Amino acid sequence: MSLTRRRLIAVAAAVPAFLLVERGLRWVGDVAGGAIRAVRPAADGTSATRCALCGASDHAMLDPRCPAARRVI
Repeated sequence: MSLTRRRLIAVAAAVPAFLLVERGLRWVGDVAGGAIRAVRPAADGTSATRCALCGASDHAMLDPRCPAARRVI
């Protein structure tokens, strides 16, 4: 495959088009990420103050009072 003037011009025209598409995709990704962060609810408590099994704030995960804790029958 030899390098001709037509191929060189085609490649030279394709590079800016590729950069424009890449910049557009990056912008769409930034907008989508911002929308996701805006819709996500704020954190409510920490793992030290909230049970990971049932979500209650009056006990921790390993507390036997948890209604979602596994019981031995």
